[in-house]
Amino acid sequence: MTPSNPIGQKQLLQHLDDLAKNSRIANTYMLVGQEGVGKISIALAFINSILQSALGKESDAARMATNKINSLSHPDLHFSFPVNTNDKIKKDPVSNDFLEAWREMLFNSTYFSLHDWYKKIRIGNKQGIISAKEAEKISKVMSLKPYEGGYRFMVVWMAEKMNPSASNKLLKLLEEPPKKAVFLLLCENEAAVLGTIRSRCQKIGVGPIASEDIALGLKAGFETEKLLAEEIAKKAKGNYRAACQLVENQSVAEENAGDFVSWVRLAFRVKTSKKAVGELVSFSETMAKKSREDQKAFLKSSLSIFRKGLLFNYAVEREGLGFGNGFSLEKFAPFVHENNIVEIYDEVQTAYDNIERNGNSKIVFLDTSIKLTRLLHIKPSDANKN
Repeated sequence: MTPSNPIGQKQLLQHLDDLAKNSRIANTYMLVGQEGVGKISIALAFINSILQSALGKESDAARMATNKINSLSHPDLHFSFPVNTNDKIKKDPVSNDFLEAWREMLFNSTYFSLHDWYKKIRIGNKQGIISAKEAEKISKVMSLKPYEGGYRFMVVWMAEKMNPSASNKLLKLLEEPPKKAVFLLLCENEAAVLGTIRSRCQKIGVGPIASEDIALGLKAGFETEKLLAEEIAKKAKGNYRAACQLVENQSVAEENAGDFVSWVRLAFRVKTSKKAVGELVSFSETMAKKSREDQKAFLKSSLSIFRKGLLFNYAVEREGLGFGNGFSLEKFAPFVHENNIVEIYDEVQTAYDNIERNGNSKIVFLDTSIKLTRLLHIKPSDANKN
């Protein structure tokens, strides 16, 4: 999926295309909508429509311009977004300092949150801003004549992050905008944008994405099964980023469950098979290759499964019995009981804490695995046997 190809929003895209065809191009637009509805992709699609209308839709020049917009390499396409200092940019950060990261983000997906962006540029707990220095650069670049296509475009993402100085500087530019300059301000909270700036913008409301369009996007992007895609789409409430997260979480949960099955089976086999000891070492090496966050997610998921086993064993909760590969909670539950659950919990939680403290993950997993082998072979009290 190219950055200028939104999920759904066909009616809005048609409206914007009609504006471009009729040459009714304003200097400043404000696209307003919640997170995950595709404002960046819609802005880029609109820019493509404007350029195609200006250059002739079927012309070679229009096709070249579209390719350049899609590859984020058009010389008349510019971006501004909130930034802050990090370990590399120590002073007076502006968007140009982070363009490489921005392009990587857009090529991966245009459906990301402010938190995702801050994580990408590693600014820690600091808040990103669009500064007065950034506004000066916007003014300078937009005052130049267009290189191609007759227009210059400035896409300001999260326009509500402009500080007061930046807002006032940009206001002066919007009061007397350069010829053939088109500003597209994207925001989630329009009330946080300076009122006098809002009054100079043609507002375009971007509503939630239709569930059926989200489902189609999930099937195309993640090869998600139809029924699951439709179920997730309904839960996402028009937010494609939220839908993507639900799919990814589903995949992670399935992977963790599969790893847990392998782990427990090896722990049972160690008592009767010397070969299983080597396989347990290999399992620990495999887990050590995962990221710290994935390792912690696996251990957290394992604690949840042990808990379900205990609850099932004592007839408190009997849902979610199957894990695939012939492994069922019903068969596993009798091995989790009052004589070992506390120690199992403590060992897995200790492993989690050690991973969080940057302990040697291979040693942590091997040590926990060996202890798990012993704990799973502890017998329950006679009175509580099923």
